[in-house]
Amino acid sequence: MRFTPLLPLLAATTALASSDSSAQAQEDSTKPADPTPAGEIWAAKWTDADLAPYTKHCASTTTFKAHIYTLKEMYPTLKEWAPQLKVFYNKQLYPGSWGGKDAHGEGRELLKMAYEELPFAVREWLAKNPKQRHFSVQDDVVFFAPGAIYPILPLFVDEPESDKVSDCEGLYEDLENYSAEPKEGVVLGRVAHKSVGANEVEVTLEAFQVKGAGGKDEL
Repeated sequence: MRFTPLLPLLAATTALASSDSSAQAQEDSTKPADPTPAGEIWAAKWTDADLAPYTKHCASTTTFKAHIYTLKEMYPTLKEWAPQLKVFYNKQLYPGSWGGKDAHGEGRELLKMAYEELPFAVREWLAKNPKQRHFSVQDDVVFFAPGAIYPILPLFVDEPESDKVSDCEGLYEDLENYSAEPKEGVVLGRVAHKSVGANEVEVTLEAFQVKGAGGKDEL
């Protein structure tokens, strides 16, 4: 009876495993990376310490409440709207949840609000951008991922009341002023949220303009 020498057999097995591993690694390396969610792109890239060289102007905050659901909770809770949601979001990139992070799969989240409770500037933006794919409007309700807030955050925030109206008027409405990183004259924003009940969340949005230390006094 002939025995296959052990060392050559191990060597062959190792080589085969190495070849399979290399092939898998090569296959993985050729897979396109997941696109960065829009919410993550626009989430604040700064801390309070980064704002030390600047002064805040036209600062304002807005708070609203919304219902929040994971995709796992779509049935039976959202079955009335589920068919249209599936059509609306089909093959669309998910903009992310809080901070723009994507939990993937059934962990993805959607906010549900009465359409009329959206700030006027957001409703106006939706009317001007009928082909947008982040906000699903169904009759009197609207669905959107938390990450959809970040790219248009200033539109959610009321302009501050001030005697110097001209300094802030229209500042938040023009998204060209908005940035995720601090620099002279831009509008910055950030999002905070907390759970206030089962499937209910309270969202607080802050926006303000930053100017160099030589700018005008804070409003």
